[in-house]
Amino acid sequence: MKPATPSRLRGRSLLAAAALCLAALAAPAQAAYPDKPVRVVVGFAPGGTNDILARLISVKLSERLKQSFVVDNRAGANSIIAAELVAKAPADGYTLFVASSGAMTVNPAVYGKLPYDPVKDFQPVALLGSFPLVVTTNAASSAKTMAELKALAAKAPAGGLNHGVASSSFQLAAELYTSEGGAKFTHVNYKGTGPVITALLGNEVDLGFLDIAAVLPQIQAGRLKAVAVTTAKRSSVLPQVPTIAESGTPGYDVPIWTGLVAPAGTPTEVADRIRAALKEVLAEPDTVKKLQALGMEPGHVDSAAFGRQIAADIARWTALAKNANLKVD
Repeated sequence: MKPATPSRLRGRSLLAAAALCLAALAAPAQAAYPDKPVRVVVGFAPGGTNDILARLISVKLSERLKQSFVVDNRAGANSIIAAELVAKAPADGYTLFVASSGAMTVNPAVYGKLPYDPVKDFQPVALLGSFPLVVTTNAASSAKTMAELKALAAKAPAGGLNHGVASSSFQLAAELYTSEGGAKFTHVNYKGTGPVITALLGNEVDLGFLDIAAVLPQIQAGRLKAVAVTTAKRSSVLPQVPTIAESGTPGYDVPIWTGLVAPAGTPTEVADRIRAALKEVLAEPDTVKKLQALGMEPGHVDSAAFGRQIAADIARWTALAKNANLKVD
């Protein structure tokens, strides 16, 4: 066989280069994300805090990424329906989940079996915001502080004070206070925050750990009383109300958060593009103002830190639910 001459080698190189060019021309160009509307799934009905937040973020993302982000409400079963839908959606960035901390960290703690795995089935994108629960009583209650509530609970019958429960997340916040603060509560289940507020107004229950956005109008009207908030820092909309940690239970910190997650396997470049837009959105004065009107503090786009928080919260609530024998069939 004759050795290849320099001219032959040059010819082969030119042919190879031409072939690569033709292949590149033949391959379809990959459109920049997003090139079609994006579905933003919410596990609650329209009008709630998660829904309002999802709509705010969707409008802002639509403006920045020049494509429609459309909210799809899939309410029911403590967001299990919505979570399962997104977990099984194509991992292409066109189906996202505005996920509550309940769906991601409390459901795994209280349900024996779920049709989704909050760690394996989702890719954290960003923590959108967080808010405290407000320990709330009727305005006529003699208790003005957590210490006074604790004293009332000690004097009450064996079951302690009646606590109106709006959700498993809120019950676990109360259970944590019970385990760390020593107060006794009898949990009375209701179908959501609205019925608990009605029960408080009617003196059917003694207290509730309630969503700040839902209970704030009644507090401002003087019909209900805010005793403490569950976060480590005071709320910007109720700055006069102390934290539970300040009120005799050091280290107590239970924020209720909402985050954005995508199906596991979503391309990194797609998630990064969403994160880059969200970083700008969450820093906007208009966004901050609207979040604070809901009693929320803006979140962050550190997806790794968000992932660690999800895992830590699952461990925390699973242990507490086991100790409290709290299970949902």
